[in-house]
Amino acid sequence: MNIFSFIKTRKAATAFIIVAMILVSMAIFDRTKNEPQEQLSQEVPVVSLISIGDYRQEKTIDISGATVKSLDQVDLRAQFSAPIEFIGAKLGDSVAAGQILVQLQNDDIKAQLAQTQAGLTAAQSRLDELKRGSRAEDLAISQTAASEAKNALVSSIKDAYAKSDDAIHNHIDKFFVSPRGKNAQFSIIFDVGGNQISVYPSDVDLARDVASQKYNLESMFEGWKNLLAGVDASSGNTDIENALAVSEKNLQQEIDFMNMMAPIVNNLAVDNTSHKQILDGYKTEFSAARAAISGSLNSLQGSKASWRAAAKTLDLKLAGSSSEQISQGQAAVDQAQASTDAVKATLAKTSILSPIAGKISYISGNVGEFVGAGQLVASVTNPEALQIQAYASENDLPFISQGDSALIEGGARGVVQTVSPAINTQTKRAEINILIAENGDSPIMVGQTVSVKISSSNLGGGAYLLPIESVQFSKDKNCVFAIDESSTIKEIPVTIGEIVGERIYATGELSDDMKIISSARGLKPGDKVQVQ
Repeated sequence: MNIFSFIKTRKAATAFIIVAMILVSMAIFDRTKNEPQEQLSQEVPVVSLISIGDYRQEKTIDISGATVKSLDQVDLRAQFSAPIEFIGAKLGDSVAAGQILVQLQNDDIKAQLAQTQAGLTAAQSRLDELKRGSRAEDLAISQTAASEAKNALVSSIKDAYAKSDDAIHNHIDKFFVSPRGKNAQFSIIFDVGGNQISVYPSDVDLARDVASQKYNLESMFEGWKNLLAGVDASSGNTDIENALAVSEKNLQQEIDFMNMMAPIVNNLAVDNTSHKQILDGYKTEFSAARAAISGSLNSLQGSKASWRAAAKTLDLKLAGSSSEQISQGQAAVDQAQASTDAVKATLAKTSILSPIAGKISYISGNVGEFVGAGQLVASVTNPEALQIQAYASENDLPFISQGDSALIEGGARGVVQTVSPAINTQTKRAEINILIAENGDSPIMVGQTVSVKISSSNLGGGAYLLPIESVQFSKDKNCVFAIDESSTIKEIPVTIGEIVGERIYATGELSDDMKIISSARGLKPGDKVQVQ
């Protein structure tokens, strides 16, 4: 049976088959027609948006271990080494600006000042005489002044020897065993209750060198003594010049010896308290001997300057004045004035003054106690002007800015005054300073350690606690995504802070009316998206 016979005999079956084929063809066509649209829907991501304003968050930064400081606070250190003469204030006292807190002994410096002032007066007188010319009476006065200056110089030379002899042989010898012999050894031996206590230096090599120099001093003293035996006020100028040069050289040798010896003496130590008091007495005695030798050299040089000035004046009187001599006289006055000013400056350093009005927060020392240059003596603070020095972490720093309010432990309130522009590479923290505007019911004090809460609700256009998934993180920058009118993703850079649960603090060019994509996962700037 062929197809046509089948159709003729089975008309109902044939109609059914034709209808079925038409339906299948229509289904296939409809599926083919919709296939591109379904594929397009799969290629364009569907995103949802969130409103930034719903996530605005006030942020409070908690910082512990902050230090209370005074805006007006000074640490005063000694600029001169000397014993304390008197203390003018005690801990907690209110002091005025310019008030003497500690006075150091300065008798030697006052004596030097008197000498330099006398030299200045003499130099000025010589200049005046040069300008007005010499008279017989002036000549006689100059001759007398030159003679007196010569006598004073000889006395100063002999006094330098006497003070040196006393300092070395009556005070420094106590630091040595066989102090005047070739085998001198550095060692202090003192008696306590019938027992001999020995104190030895820590630096054995340096002590050996000091002992060797001590022996050399003995030869120096012998030659010095013999030289001065033939020098007096009637000696010629040549002999006096020679004695002067030798005396200056010997004094400098003693000073060098004392400078070499000083580190050993300063490092001497004992454990017993009563022994320490005795040892401290030795150290004070060493300082006094050292100061006496330095003072002798200064005094000798002052006498030398006065003698030479007086002799020069006499020569000028005898020779008459010229323009060059007057110029030289003026130079002598200037030099004498400079010397006087220098000694005055040194004298001023012996008085430790408060540069500000405030309260004594630290003061140390007792009358008679020796203080060294650079040693902290007193501190003055103004308790009414306080600030907090704190350190913020690198995560908290973006949320702190100048003008932020702060609540300090104890109820005090303040305002952030400065924020460091740099983070310490080791601690990963940056310094901030908070000015105290109002002290609390429990007033904070200088030196106290407190905790601080800083409010930063309006930093950098707003702080927001966003869902973590809405932020895209990268090594170079962090951002959130918004979409423009053409449904294209655009990025908005943000600065991130600490993570709180499933959210993270963010700041930047954000505003309450802005909308961003809720999840930035798998997206990038420039992508086309559909908004759900």
